[in-house]
Amino acid sequence: MKRLLLGWVALVLLSPALAVPSAATGKTLYTQNCAGCHGANAKGGVGPSLKSAATWTAAQFKTALTQGKTPKKTLSAVMPRFPKGLAGGKGKVDEQFQSVQLYLKKLKP
Repeated sequence: MKRLLLGWVALVLLSPALAVPSAATGKTLYTQNCAGCHGANAKGGVGPSLKSAATWTAAQFKTALTQGKTPKKTLSAVMPRFPKGLAGGKGKVDEQFQSVQLYLKKLKP
Protein backbone atom coordinates (compact mmCIF):
# COMPACT_ATOMS: atom_id res chain seq x y z
CA MET A 1 0.00 0.00 0.00
CA LYS A 2 2.83 2.40 0.86
CA ARG A 3 4.46 1.80 -2.54
CA LEU A 4 1.22 2.53 -4.34
CA LEU A 5 0.75 5.76 -2.39
CA LEU A 6 4.35 6.86 -2.94
CA GLY A 7 4.10 6.06 -6.65
CA TRP A 8 0.91 8.10 -6.95
CA VAL A 9 2.43 11.06 -5.08
CA ALA A 10 5.52 10.96 -7.32
CA LEU A 11 3.34 10.79 -10.43
CA VAL A 12 1.30 13.79 -9.33
CA LEU A 13 4.31 15.88 -8.35
CA LEU A 14 6.34 15.10 -11.46
CA SER A 15 3.57 15.18 -14.05
CA PRO A 16 4.05 17.95 -16.65
CA ALA A 17 0.31 17.78 -17.34
CA LEU A 18 -0.26 19.42 -13.96
CA ALA A 19 2.08 22.36 -14.54
CA VAL A 20 0.55 25.66 -13.54
CA PRO A 21 1.04 28.60 -15.93
CA SER A 22 3.16 31.38 -14.40
CA ALA A 23 4.60 34.72 -15.41
CA ALA A 24 8.07 33.51 -14.38
CA THR A 25 7.87 30.62 -16.83
CA GLY A 26 6.39 33.00 -19.38
CA LYS A 27 9.35 35.35 -19.05
CA THR A 28 11.77 32.51 -19.78
CA LEU A 29 9.75 31.31 -22.77
CA TYR A 30 9.31 34.88 -24.05
CA THR A 31 13.04 35.56 -23.79
CA GLN A 32 13.88 32.37 -25.70
CA ASN A 33 11.21 32.64 -28.40
CA CYS A 34 9.94 36.21 -28.77
CA ALA A 35 12.32 38.86 -27.48
CA GLY A 36 14.61 38.67 -30.52
CA CYS A 37 11.90 40.28 -32.67
CA HIS A 38 9.48 41.90 -30.23
CA GLY A 39 12.07 43.36 -27.85
CA ALA A 40 13.03 42.53 -24.28
CA ASN A 41 9.95 44.30 -22.91
CA ALA A 42 7.55 43.44 -25.76
CA LYS A 43 7.51 47.07 -26.92
CA GLY A 44 8.55 46.13 -30.44
CA GLY A 45 11.70 45.84 -32.46
CA VAL A 46 11.84 43.98 -35.75
CA GLY A 47 8.34 42.76 -34.85
CA PRO A 48 5.53 44.91 -33.46
CA SER A 49 4.71 45.71 -29.86
CA LEU A 50 2.77 42.97 -28.09
CA LYS A 51 0.87 45.37 -25.83
CA SER A 52 -2.50 44.41 -27.33
CA ALA A 53 -1.72 40.66 -27.11
CA ALA A 54 -1.93 40.92 -23.33
CA THR A 55 -5.63 41.81 -23.67
CA TRP A 56 -6.60 38.91 -25.93
CA THR A 57 -8.39 35.85 -24.61
CA ALA A 58 -6.34 32.69 -24.13
CA ALA A 59 -7.96 31.23 -27.26
CA GLN A 60 -7.07 34.31 -29.33
CA PHE A 61 -3.49 34.24 -28.06
CA LYS A 62 -3.19 30.54 -28.93
CA THR A 63 -4.60 31.16 -32.42
CA ALA A 64 -2.03 33.91 -33.01
CA LEU A 65 0.84 31.64 -31.97
CA THR A 66 -0.32 28.49 -33.73
CA GLN A 67 -2.07 29.85 -36.84
CA GLY A 68 -0.79 33.39 -37.22
CA LYS A 69 -4.22 35.02 -36.90
CA THR A 70 -4.92 37.80 -34.42
CA PRO A 71 -8.37 39.20 -33.68
CA LYS A 72 -7.71 41.94 -36.26
CA LYS A 73 -5.41 40.48 -38.93
CA THR A 74 -3.40 37.59 -40.30
CA LEU A 75 0.26 37.82 -39.39
CA SER A 76 2.98 37.81 -42.03
CA ALA A 77 4.87 34.63 -42.83
CA VAL A 78 7.89 36.07 -40.99
CA MET A 79 6.13 35.38 -37.68
CA PRO A 80 6.86 31.75 -36.78
CA ARG A 81 4.00 29.42 -35.91
CA PHE A 82 4.25 27.28 -32.78
CA PRO A 83 1.67 24.47 -33.12
CA LYS A 84 3.74 22.09 -30.98
CA GLY A 85 4.76 24.60 -28.34
CA LEU A 86 7.62 26.96 -27.71
CA ALA A 87 11.33 26.14 -27.71
CA GLY A 88 12.32 25.21 -24.17
CA GLY A 89 8.69 24.75 -23.19
CA LYS A 90 7.60 21.85 -21.03
CA GLY A 91 4.13 20.59 -20.33
CA LYS A 92 1.03 21.32 -22.32
CA VAL A 93 1.17 23.82 -25.16
CA ASP A 94 -1.80 25.77 -23.74
CA GLU A 95 0.05 26.20 -20.43
CA GLN A 96 3.14 27.49 -22.23
CA PHE A 97 1.09 30.07 -24.10
CA GLN A 98 -0.81 31.08 -20.95
CA SER A 99 2.51 31.58 -19.16
CA VAL A 100 3.78 33.92 -21.90
CA GLN A 101 0.53 35.86 -21.84
CA LEU A 102 0.72 36.17 -18.04
CA TYR A 103 4.21 37.61 -18.46
CA LEU A 104 3.00 40.10 -21.08
CA LYS A 105 0.21 41.22 -18.72
CA LYS A 106 2.80 42.00 -16.02
CA LEU A 107 4.85 44.29 -18.25
CA LYS A 108 4.41 48.02 -17.91
CA PRO A 109 2.77 49.67 -20.96
